[in-house]
Amino acid sequence: MTPAGFYTLYPRGPGASSGPMPAGYVMVSRWIGPAEAKMWMRNGGTYIAPQIGAGGRVYVTLPGEPRPSGTGPIRIDFGIPQAALQTAGDSGWKQLIQSLANIPIYNVTIHVPSSIPAVQITGRR
Repeated sequence: MTPAGFYTLYPRGPGASSGPMPAGYVMVSRWIGPAEAKMWMRNGGTYIAPQIGAGGRVYVTLPGEPRPSGTGPIRIDFGIPQAALQTAGDSGWKQLIQSLANIPIYNVTIHVPSSIPAVQITGRR
């Protein structure tokens, strides 16, 4: 569901943004800026690119957790193997250790504040 004041982008199309995931996968959220959202759109949301994250770590939250301070205004939701998640600070915050390029991700949706034009992320008018 798209939160109020946001619109949703689907890197692989809306049909690929929901559905069954392999056993052991869980949904997570990541708060990002427009530049990273553009990377996700470019790779079709099929994997977590090696240049994503900081210091070899990709920080995410469990669904429903509030946006951590210091993060971007865009929320990306995706499915990842639960075994890849490590605790990071708060109990609802997790980290993934790069390289994750060979781990498939599922059900990718990007929730963008209405104040950010889609062209800034998709490159298309």
